[in-house]
Amino acid sequence: MPPITCVVEANGPVPGWGAALVRPDGRRSVLQLRPIGVTARPLDVLDGLVAALLPIAMRAGGTLRVRGPLTREALRNLTEYAETWAHWAPRRFHRVEIVADAVVDGQRPAGDRAAIVAWSGSLRSTHTLVRHANSLVVAAFPVRAALRVLGLHREDPMDDDAGLVAARTALAATGIPLLAVRISAAADGLIDPEIGALPIVAAALHAAGAGLAFGLHARRWLLAAQLRYPRPEPALADLLSGAEFTVRADGGAVAPPRMVADLADHPALASAVSNCRRVPRHRPPCGRCAGCTLLALACAAANHSRPDLRIRLGRLAALPFADPTTAADAEATLADWRGADGRDRRVLAASVALARLAVELRDTGRWLGAAAGVRAPWPR
Repeated sequence: MPPITCVVEANGPVPGWGAALVRPDGRRSVLQLRPIGVTARPLDVLDGLVAALLPIAMRAGGTLRVRGPLTREALRNLTEYAETWAHWAPRRFHRVEIVADAVVDGQRPAGDRAAIVAWSGSLRSTHTLVRHANSLVVAAFPVRAALRVLGLHREDPMDDDAGLVAARTALAATGIPLLAVRISAAADGLIDPEIGALPIVAAALHAAGAGLAFGLHARRWLLAAQLRYPRPEPALADLLSGAEFTVRADGGAVAPPRMVADLADHPALASAVSNCRRVPRHRPPCGRCAGCTLLALACAAANHSRPDLRIRLGRLAALPFADPTTAADAEATLADWRGADGRDRRVLAASVALARLAVELRDTGRWLGAAAGVRAPWPR
């Protein structure tokens, strides 16, 4: 397999923190991160940039050459990250040997455990922000700042700037400053459709978190989703970290109604939460997609009124239970329902029961086929 070369530009052609990836066929993709409101200089090591560009290398395999310093911990973590995905989807991702110009033993900043939190405006990311800021979890990290990553979506990429005003207003009551990092990843096609934007978000945390030791991001699904088939992406450890900055996943065990209840003391933040999958999160939610329906159900289950979200019976009955993350959220919402036992709860209960029956029938057919030797026992 011909080598892939990652060329790092510490201060690229435009202000910010960037790198370029050169593919075997000569194509060049540039990732540029432009911090907004960030005063600290990005780290000298390239752990975050390599993490962001690694998914492209994993599609081709071979060697990823890093022209710059990489910490020893990041080299170990990212190698394991690539190997995990190669085992998970061997036809789509391949092993990558990471070779850096210099492998250094980095040193974390001295001081407390203060953290920067990636905040997209979703229910999960908002809950992560609040539960650490308010010490609602054991060994909570003191939150020094929230980070909004701009440019992750192709639609209206520049319009995200307008959302910073509303986001800062929502955060004002908590006393947490809002920082932002604008990226060029969506325009350059650097976000892998299967792995998603997390490596890019991790790079933004590395870029904006200089002087701090930790960056937090919300785990995007309940851990119970891992027990369903098809399973979501691998539940990796915090492998997008280096020796000088640690990126940690948060959450995964709290049901959506409990998240809504935990936000009750922050009405401005709660009213700004959006799980919409159709429109940018600084705009009013569409109210029709599965994300809006699940959020409306969580609010109803927690006895929290959201005038802009209404549960539509047809959308509720048509929730995509084939998606393990949707199914896990719906079941957790039903199990943690604290509101009135009305129509919405009964329809949700019926939908969950039908989905469970479909899973049982599918699994029974799979194992009977395996016993007869005509099907694999548990396909990947």
